[in-house]
This record gives sequence, C-alpha cells and structure tokens, in this order.
Amino acid sequence: MKNTLSIIIALFGFTAAAVAQNWDQIRNSGKYYYGEGFSDTVEKAKEMALSSLTGMIATNVSSDFQYLLDEKNTNGDIDHESKVLNCIKTYSQATLTNVKTWQVSDPPECVIRCYMECAEMERIFESRILKAKEYLKVAEEYLKRQKIDAALKYCYWAYSLICSVQFPNNVKDDAGNVLAVSIPQRIEEIIDGVKVTFDKRTDNYVDFLFTYGGEPVSSIEFTYNNGQDLCLGKAKDGRGMVEVRSSHEGKVYHINVEYEFKEHARGDVELESVLNVIPKKMIPTAAKKVIGSGDGNSVAGNKVKKEEKIVNSQKLKPAASQLAVETDRYKAAMEAVLNAISARRYSDIGNFTYFSLDGLEVYNKLIAYGTARVVGIPSIQFFKGLDDCVVARGLQMSFSFNRGKKQTFVEDVIFYFDKEGKIDNISFGLGIDVTNEILSRSAKGWGDDAREILLEFLENYKTAYALERLDYIKSIFSDDAQIITGKVLKVKPGFNPANEKNISIEGQKAIEYTHLTKKDYIERLKRVFANNEFININFSNTSIRKITKIADKEKFVIQLAQEYNSSIYSDKGYLLLLVDITNKEEPLIEIRTWQPDEIDMDNVFHEGMFYTN
Repeated sequence: MKNTLSIIIALFGFTAAAVAQNWDQIRNSGKYYYGEGFSDTVEKAKEMALSSLTGMIATNVSSDFQYLLDEKNTNGDIDHESKVLNCIKTYSQATLTNVKTWQVSDPPECVIRCYMECAEMERIFESRILKAKEYLKVAEEYLKRQKIDAALKYCYWAYSLICSVQFPNNVKDDAGNVLAVSIPQRIEEIIDGVKVTFDKRTDNYVDFLFTYGGEPVSSIEFTYNNGQDLCLGKAKDGRGMVEVRSSHEGKVYHINVEYEFKEHARGDVELESVLNVIPKKMIPTAAKKVIGSGDGNSVAGNKVKKEEKIVNSQKLKPAASQLAVETDRYKAAMEAVLNAISARRYSDIGNFTYFSLDGLEVYNKLIAYGTARVVGIPSIQFFKGLDDCVVARGLQMSFSFNRGKKQTFVEDVIFYFDKEGKIDNISFGLGIDVTNEILSRSAKGWGDDAREILLEFLENYKTAYALERLDYIKSIFSDDAQIITGKVLKVKPGFNPANEKNISIEGQKAIEYTHLTKKDYIERLKRVFANNEFININFSNTSIRKITKIADKEKFVIQLAQEYNSSIYSDKGYLLLLVDITNKEEPLIEIRTWQPDEIDMDNVFHEGMFYTN
C-alpha cells in the first residue's frame, strides 16, 4: 500500500498542504475545478475523479467555446455540449498537468479527490496555441523543400489545435490575421498551387506528373478511386501512379490531395484526440480533376507543356569526377533490364548473363515487391562505384500493393555493377535531395570514396527493410551494437511533460525506450517481416558528421528523418546511426536509435549520449 501511495504522490503532485486544505472550501471558492471518485481500486477511483473534473471544466467553459458553438449554428444536429466535453477530454488525456490529488480512503472503498485552479486552463490553452504556431513554421520550411505532404500536414494539424482552444478567433499571427481563418486559406493556396497532369496510361496503370510552382514536388500523398475501392498513392520527385479498373474509359481521373493525415498522428494522444473531435475542414481545391487521353488501353498522346515534363534524375548533380567514363556495356545491360520490366517479362533477364548470383537473388526479391513497373522517362547516369565498380542511377519504378487498402509507392531504383559488368546488387534510392546532399558534401576527410560508401550504405540499409533482407541487416550491425527502439505510451491522467525526461519536443509523447541486443533486434524484425505485406521507408533532413578525434578509424554519425510505412503500421521519427566504414566492404553500425517525430533536430539523440572517445 505504501508503494502504491508513493506512486500516486509522484504522479499527481500530492503535498501535505493539499490534504490539509478543506474540501468544502475548494468546492465553494469558485477558484477551482474539482472531481471525486469512488471505487474498489485506486486506479478506477482516480479515473472517475478525473472524469468528474473534466466534466466540470466542460460545463463551465461550454458557452465560450466559439468554434464549436459556430458549428452548432450552421449544423443543428451537432450536440454542442457533447462536442465541448470531447474537446476538453483532449486536454485531460495529455495536458492537465497541475492537478492536485489525494487519496482519502483505501480500497475496497477507495475515495480519491482532485482539483485544479481555474486559471490553469488558460495556461493549457496557451501551450496548445504555441505548439500550433511552431507547426506553422515547420510547414513553411517543408514547403521550401517541395515536401507538399509534410507542409499540408503541419498546417492542418496547427489549424485543428487552434480550433480546440477556448477562444480560437482570438488567436492571431504577427500580422494580426485570425489563424482559424488564415490557415485554411493557406492550405487552399498550397493545394491550388499543386498541378496534376496526365502523362500516360499503359493498360490499367496511369502515370501522373505533380508540380508545385512549376517544379516537381518532392513528395505528396493522395487518394483516388480505382472504380471499386478508395486507394492511397504517393508521388515522389514529381511522379505518381494509380491503377484503375480496365473498364475505366480514361477521359477523366479524380485525384484528392491528402492534407489531414490522421493516421500519422497515431500515438500522439493529444493530437490524435483533437483530430477525432474537431470536424474536418473541407478544402475544395484538394479535389483535382485530371483530363486523360480518353483511350483506356493505349499510351497517351496528350499534350503536356514542355516545362512540366519531368525527366527522372534531372536534378542529380554529381561532380565530373564521380561519373563513369566507359559505359557501353552497362548501357546495354540497363536497356535489357528496362525492356524486360516494362514488358513484364521478368524471366527474360533472370539469368547470369546480366546478374551475379547475389544480384539475381536481390532482383527476384525486387520483382516480388508488389506489382512493379517502370514510370516516366528513364535518364540513366553511370557513377563510379567502389573498387572500380559502376552504379546506375536514374530509373524510377512504382510498386502497388493490394492487401487491405490499396497503396502505391514510387521509388528510385539503383543498380550496382561488379568488375565483371554484371549486376551485383539493387537498392532503392534516397531521393534527389538526400542523394545530392551526400554527393556534393565537402568536408575534411570526405573524398569521393567516403561519399559513395555512405550513399550505398544508406541505400542498402533502406532497401534491406523493404525487401526483408534479414541476413544483410544482421551483417551490418556489430555484435555489441547499442540498439535503442522507442514506442509511444498512452499517457496517464495527471501526466506532466515538464517532469518527464523521455518526451518529444512536441510535448505530449511519453516514450518508452528499450535497449536491445543484436539478437533480440533481429528476432523482432523477423516478426515484423512475417506480419507485413510490405515495408517502405523514406529518408529526409539528413545530417552526416565525421568523428575526427579518432585518427585510425573512419566513423560517421548519420542523423535523418525517417518515414516508415507498412501494411499495418506507419510512423515518422528520427534515426541516428553511428557507422564505422574503416573496412569499406563491411560497414558496421555501432549505435542505432529511434525516437518519434520532432520539430527540432537539436532535440534528437546524438552520439555524445553514447560515445565519448
């Protein structure tokens, strides 16, 4: 009993003064919200007390909740009081931080009382407003990088948070604009700037070009109806693909740009509950009507403005020293690969004429990764690889998955040739921004070899999870690697982020970190692979630093934002890898950490927490 009581004291800010305070004075002063719970267990009584407190807050602030009241005026079937109660619950689940609680009696007739100063709600509302304004800053940064999906997501999340405070119409930006009004306008402007044009159709596969401000988008998500089901799609570096039914005549396609991103909020109790309570704001420009060729079976002959044509890899910017010179035999091999994949005659090249044994194994995994096809106009560039090998970049492929809700991804596909001119490995690329960042990196100790090693390593790392290459993953972790995984916990009533060490800067994610051995991590991955139809990983915001204090070792710290998607789970977070590339043929990960999505890279894990040499 003493141990239980000590936990309650720690969690709920219990003080001797709180016990001594007269309960009748608390209830009658008008300065507090309060609640009382009765049950046979401490947890049930505590939950009842907080629920009572929440109900009292909702009753007292109900008439002042402007946004939800406006909703009632325009839509009479909305129960305003219920909406306010649900809205207040979004605070009680995550942010009612200064609730004072004490246990009056023990189980089986347990009584718990709790109270909070009325003025505390104003501070809580203000905290949510500050979080929303920070989201808006993040959105504009993503927009500069053409990451339309992330920009729209943070804008819409900011809007929802502001709509959940007591006086949203009083929340303004520095220019005096009411954010509850200006944010939807900004979302509409961004989506209106997104142009979707029909590229071509081959059988049931339709390619689209996505631009923003005349430039290819870096990333955007959308939904479409294939004639039977609602499907999810992603465009990357300006290209996206949908699969329609053969009966679709091809004259018009309807694309809906995603901006709400409810599923991405999974695990953030506060944000998830807000998105479930605040009615979705409809953005008319999100619906894109795209004119097709009208020919449902042939490659399109539509007219696309020349400046909107998107050629794969047109933005890769290698130095001249990084490009291969004699490339004829590699061009011939890539032409055979393109012809076979385009015609779906995969077995035509599934032999040792074009592949080494290892390369053939990866190729077979690649063509089994969903329904694969070439998209766009390949513009292959040949790079100098390691040890006189050659790397072919510039091919984009789409991969569709049909189990559950249909999803489509577009990936850069990289081919690695060995000294014999055979394809020895295949990987997914990192995207134009990340690839250019590594190719052009100029720093002490960074030669072409170091750039190529790190680029190939990250490409192979990403691909190994998608193609379930467990043996490869096992080989790149050192036997004594420090592996830290994280999961978001459901916060308990009275959770105070200010008193917690393991939280995200977004403020409401309580995180449980687990140190795993290499063996345990590999066993966990086996279960993950067995339970998913697909895994797809994308990287951005890459930061790579060399550890210069160790003269005889080539060690690098890699920090990057990771977007993880699978058939049953999705999340965004930050990954840290400390990699030893001294043996360039066998890079080894010494440290691997993950933590939930942050809005400031300075707040993520760094090597100094683990590595002091």
